[in-house]
Formats: sequence, structure tokens, C-alpha cells
Amino acid sequence: MKRKLTGLLLVASTVIGIGALTACNGGGGDSSATLSDVEKKVREAETLTRDQLFAKAAEELGTTGQLKVVATTSRGGKPKVADLFKEELKKHNSGITDPLKYDTKVDGDIYKIYSAEIAAGKKDGYSATITQDGYQLSNAIDKGYFVNYVPKEWKDASETDKATNSNPMTLQYNFKTWMYNNKDLPDMVIDNVWDVTHSKYKNKIDTMDPNNENVNMDWLIQLTADEEVAKLKAAYEDSTADTDVDLSKYASYGDKKYAYAFIDAFLTNATFYADDGAAVKHLAKTPGTIGWIVYSKITSIGESEESSMRNIVIGALGKENADGATLAKSNMKGFGGFMYKHYLQVLKNAQYPYAACAFLNLVATNSTAYSVWAGDIGDYPTMPSINKDRTKGGHGEFVVQDDGTTKFVSDVSKPNVLPCLNDPTSSWWLDKGQAVVETPSFIGANYDNVIDFIDASIAAKK
Repeated sequence: MKRKLTGLLLVASTVIGIGALTACNGGGGDSSATLSDVEKKVREAETLTRDQLFAKAAEELGTTGQLKVVATTSRGGKPKVADLFKEELKKHNSGITDPLKYDTKVDGDIYKIYSAEIAAGKKDGYSATITQDGYQLSNAIDKGYFVNYVPKEWKDASETDKATNSNPMTLQYNFKTWMYNNKDLPDMVIDNVWDVTHSKYKNKIDTMDPNNENVNMDWLIQLTADEEVAKLKAAYEDSTADTDVDLSKYASYGDKKYAYAFIDAFLTNATFYADDGAAVKHLAKTPGTIGWIVYSKITSIGESEESSMRNIVIGALGKENADGATLAKSNMKGFGGFMYKHYLQVLKNAQYPYAACAFLNLVATNSTAYSVWAGDIGDYPTMPSINKDRTKGGHGEFVVQDDGTTKFVSDVSKPNVLPCLNDPTSSWWLDKGQAVVETPSFIGANYDNVIDFIDASIAAKK
């Protein structure tokens, strides 16, 4: 379980190692004389094209050097990425043989590793990371563990949101969303976030315990932000809201009573699972239940008579969604989901800063490298042009495999079989879906204000 972070003073313009916003916008501000060697190289890397950067990285690694990356996702270490990284380096140094060591760890262990390596002054440890969890990230930023790197190709692209995603540098949005099983329940509709707070859904919300999953905790903290409170208030006052929550119990929280009332009722109704895979498995075979689950997990549902993706409706997308590209509006009042992020950072004690930047550049701006994520619904790169179009992913057919199992095969030329898989773009979720977006600085600064309330609400369940 995460504990309180005291004395954390973070704002949107937090300096990350090199003074990220300044560096991202072409320098200025602090004198280069005050920068470490790693910071100087990262700042230079931001001015280089990918090919120029790989030339620097190849020289830095020589024939025996090995870039060490630690990540919360295994995708970045897939052969498609590792082979491309090696191929780009060999253009400038044909003697390179094994340039990448990629390790996957859970969030908490990653931050422990950084801390230990930096405290020990380790010179040959990890140079780069792909990490998540806004709370722990904000703590690491506060301690100066990271040097922020923004690829030139990403900065130069007109499609990228520099204000939102360059500080700290964001690879992609990952997505949790509302879903429900209405098999044989044609009248069941979840079209307002307050619906999930009604006492009739007690023990019928499948999700993960926020004390065991940092993403859910970060989401609950984020709900207390003014922007999210406004969404919750508007949804509560909308005619579609079906709730029996007594707001007067939370009057002491002022305008934030909508957030605290929602958090308390959600936690009261929730059934906690060890992971989202277990949660979605239960959801898929249990009509009348609601899920607050990572969107991509629905593709892991095994197709059978009792359990199927055909039983699942994504609240914001609705039952009739045929094309995510043309979906006119969200079917969910309040917010359609939570966009948490994978962040790309260079470690302050990086042994190979140019190589670290080259690797991060590749996964953030190259469609071939990013393709290891692009097939998943609910994963949205901050450089949208490198993503795969999944807006008609639910068109296709179910095919019986040689082993007797049934598999859904997507084919845009075939009928719309699974509306839940017709995934809109990130811009749709941010605009029409009104997704809550993780903001590490807010989560870090407000964690202490909310954690005791969440702990008390969870304790009251027992």
C-alpha cells in the first residue's frame, strides 16, 4: 500500500531533472554550467533527429556497451522493438551485437530500484525507464531522479499536445473504463457515473482494490480536482442519474462533496479482485454486474456459452456502436474512463544517456516500434499518427479453432459483431468521453488530503 508523501510541493511546471519545460522549448533559463553531464547530453539529444541521435548512441555504446531499461510494461522489450533498436544502431556501428537489456518490474519495485542505484552512486545501472503511477512518479520527480527527454520528432509534430504530455514526457495513455454485462437484461443501462453508486449495485462492481493497485488510487485522488468535481456535479444533476446517495452526509467537504460522495459509494459497492484479468473474467459471466476495468482486458475473455465479449457493453460507447470514428457522442454522463499514462524518463545517473534517448525516441515516434502496443484497444500514443486504426475492431466473425475453442477474428469488411471493440481515438475519449486524465503533480500534492477518507471507506466495508 502506498503511504503519505509529506512536504511535496509540485505544480504543473515542475522542474524534472533538467528543467523539462525550459529544455523542451529549446533551452534558456538555467545556465548550462549548472547541468550535469547527463543533463547536457539529454538537452543536446532534444535538438537531434532520430538518425543523428542514433549516431551519437552508437558511438557511445561502442561494440560492447549495453543500454539497460527497466519498465512497467513488457512490450518495449519485444523483438520487434529490440531488433529495430539494434538495426538503427548498426547503421552507424556495424560491430554492435547486443545493445539492449530490457527488464520488466512492477511499479513499486521500479521506484525502489532507482532509489537504491542513485543512493549507491551506481554507474552501470539502468539508464532509461518506462513507468507509470502518478503518485510515485511525482515523488521521484521531487527527489530529482529523472532527466526529462522530449524527442525532436515529437516536438516538431503538429498533432502532439506539448502542454499536457511533454512534462513529464508521456508515451501513451492507458485506459480504464466503465463496462457492464447486460446478457438477458435488455433494460439494464449504465449511462451515468452516478448509476454505479446506487445501493442496488452493492457487491456488483468488479474492480481492483486501490490499496493494491496504484492506478485505481491515483484515479480516486484525481476525482477531487475541480475539473472532475464539476463533471460529477453536472452528472448528478442530470436526469439520467440513478442514485440513492445522500449528499448531505458529505456537506463538510463543500464543493468537493460530489467527489467524496462518489468515492465512498463506489468503494462501498465494489468487489475487489487481485487483478483486472480476474475482474473481467467474473464480469463476463455474471449478468447484472458492472466493471471498472482496463479496457484492453476484455479481449482476454474466453469465448464460451457462459462467458463472452458479446455480453459486454462499454458504458460510453453504448450497445449500438458500429464505428468509433463516427460515434457522435458519449453514452455516459460524467466521465467515460480514466486515462493513466506510461512515462518515458532518462535516469539522472544514466551510463548511456544518448542511447537512452535513442530508445525512448524510437518507441515514442516510430510506428514500427509502437506497433507492439498499437493492437490493443485502450492504448493511445501521445503521437496519434503512429497508432493503429481500431475504430471498426468489432467487425468480424467468431471462428472455431483446431483445438475446439472459439476466437473472434476482426475484419472491417464483415458485420458489426462486437460493439465493445469499436474503439474511438484518444481525442474522442478526451473530448466527447470526458475522460479523467492523470496529473502527477495534482495527485502528489493532494494525496494526503484524500487517503484517510479512502482508507476509512474501505475499512467500513469489512
